[in-house]
Amino acid sequence: MRRRLIRIFLPIFCVVLAASLALVTAFGALRTSYQAAANRELAGIIGAALTNNSNDSSAELDPLRVIQELRSPSSAMVARGEAALRQYGYLSSDLASPSASNFVTQVLATALLIILASGLVLLLYFWWLDYRTSRKIRRLVQYLQDLGNKIYDLRLAENQEGEFSLLTNELYKITVALREAADQNRLARQELETALADISHQLRTPLTSLQIMVDNIYDDPEMPAATRQEFLRTISRQTEAMSSLVTTLLNLAKFDSKSIKLHRTKFPIAALLSEVQQNLAVLADIAEVKLEISGDLTTEVSLDLRWQSEALTNIVKNCIEHSPIGSVVEIAVKQNPLFLRLIISDHGEGISPQDLHHIFERFYKSQNAKSSSIGIGLSLAKAIIESDQGQIAVRSVEGQGTTFTVTYYS
Repeated sequence: MRRRLIRIFLPIFCVVLAASLALVTAFGALRTSYQAAANRELAGIIGAALTNNSNDSSAELDPLRVIQELRSPSSAMVARGEAALRQYGYLSSDLASPSASNFVTQVLATALLIILASGLVLLLYFWWLDYRTSRKIRRLVQYLQDLGNKIYDLRLAENQEGEFSLLTNELYKITVALREAADQNRLARQELETALADISHQLRTPLTSLQIMVDNIYDDPEMPAATRQEFLRTISRQTEAMSSLVTTLLNLAKFDSKSIKLHRTKFPIAALLSEVQQNLAVLADIAEVKLEISGDLTTEVSLDLRWQSEALTNIVKNCIEHSPIGSVVEIAVKQNPLFLRLIISDHGEGISPQDLHHIFERFYKSQNAKSSSIGIGLSLAKAIIESDQGQIAVRSVEGQGTTFTVTYYS
C-alpha cells in the first residue's frame, strides 16, 4: 500500500508542483505587464480629460474626440495623467488599479485550482489503473503458482484488446498445452505400468520354469540322460526367448532416444529378402507355411540392411504365426520411379477392426495374438522403417487375411 502510494503520488506531485511554479512565474510576468498597460490606459484617460478641459473650460467635452484621443494617446497626454494620479497618491509605488490587481490574482487562483483538481483526478485515475493492474498481476502470479503445483485450471481465456490480454491468452495456450501433455503423460504412465506388468509376467513364467528344471537336474543326479537332455533343450529355448525379448526392448529404447545411426548401402532387394527368408526358415518349417517371393528382385535400394532385415523379419514372422498350416505368405516387390514397395500378405484369421488401428502400438495385444506374444515386434518394425524414411500400412479382413505394405522412397 505504501509503495503504491509513493509510486503513484510522487510523480503526480512533482508534475503538479512544476506546473504550479511555472504558472506562478508566468503570472508574475503577466501581472507586471498588465499593471503597466492598465496604468498607461488610466493615465491616458486622465490626461485626455485634463487636456480637453484646460483648452476650453466653458465648453462641453466632445465624446468622439476624447475617444479618438484615447485610442492613441500622446506621450504628453499620458505623462500629464500620470502626474495627476501621483499627485493624489493613486499610483504610489507604481501600483495598478485595484481592479487590475484583483483580476490577475483571481486568474492565478483559478488556474492553480484547475491544476490541483487535474492532479487529483490523475491521482485517482492512476490509483485505479494501478490497482486493476496489480490485481491482474496477482491473478497471474497465483495462476503460475497453480501451474507449478500441476493445477491446470483453464480460467484465463480473454478476447479483449491490449498487451495484458495478449499475455493472458498466451498463458492460456501454454496451460492448454501443459494440460494435454499432462494427460498424455498420465496415459503413457498407465500404459507403461501395464506393459511392465505384462513383461514381468512374460519373464516370470519362463524364469519359474527354468528354476524348476534346474532344481530337478540338481536334485536328481540319477535323472535319465534323455530327460536331462530335454530339460536342457527347454532351458536353452526359454533363455533364447528371454534374450530376444530383452534385445527387442533395448532396440526400441535406442530408437526412441534416436541413438541409433542407420548406415545406408546400395544393394539389390533380393539380398534383403533372402536374409529375411533365412531368419524365418526354421519357423516356417515348424508352422508348415511356405514363403513365396515375386517381382523384380534385381531392383536396387539404398537402406540399412541390418535394421531393415530386422523390421521385415518381425512383419513376416507375424504373418507366419497367424497363418493356417499349409498356407502361403506372399512377398511381392513393386517398383516405380518414386518408390519401391513390398506387399506382404497372409491368408490367416485376419485382424478385427477394433484391433487394426492399434496394431503398431507398443505392447498392444490383439484378440487373436498368441499367448507368447509381447506386442512389440510390429512396433519395433514401424520404428525402424520410419527411421529409414519409409512408411508402413496395414489392411485386413477377418477370416481372409492381412496385408502389410512397406514403402521405401527413392
